[in-house]
Amino acid sequence: MQQRAALTQRALIHAAAEDFDRHGYEGASLSRISKGANSSMGALTFHFPTKRALADAVRATGRGIVEPVVWEALSDTGTPLRVLAELTAALVRLLNDDVVVRAAARLERDGPDPTADSAQARIWSLALRTLLERAGAAGELRPGVQPETAASLIASLVEGSRERAGRKLGEPRTGAASSADFWDLVLHGVSAARS
Repeated sequence: MQQRAALTQRALIHAAAEDFDRHGYEGASLSRISKGANSSMGALTFHFPTKRALADAVRATGRGIVEPVVWEALSDTGTPLRVLAELTAALVRLLNDDVVVRAAARLERDGPDPTADSAQARIWSLALRTLLERAGAAGELRPGVQPETAASLIASLVEGSRERAGRKLGEPRTGAASSADFWDLVLHGVSAARS
């Protein structure tokens, strides 16, 4: 019985992520979500008594997908800018390929409490800033580059990857801009080495 409940809960979170991604928090429909999960409205409200509780579950699930990727990057002992480029590419892939991560990011921007700090963005920003600080200590950054400013820029570019790919909210995914192109542009602005 517990396994069935867990499967129902996962299906509801996935269906909710699809609806939140497509319609935003305000436009999401609990009835559409329960239908998308092949579940009853009673099962939905049993697991998630409110739309906000469902949104919180989607956000937590999205963070649970992103955090291991971030922590793995932070433990990588490679050159900091290479690790930063790989982390950024992984984050862009997650945003483009994983509806739960994408919906979590959208909910943190325009969810039930838009004034709350974005936990997912804080995780990304912290990791990006840490890697940029390491790059600075290793002499990989151009003099004057502030890790915090560069991290903020890169986080914004990662979160905007859907728009760079020409996608508007609610449109089907067509793929992300090349992460090699992205990093070619970024590194010419922050790298101490000139090619």
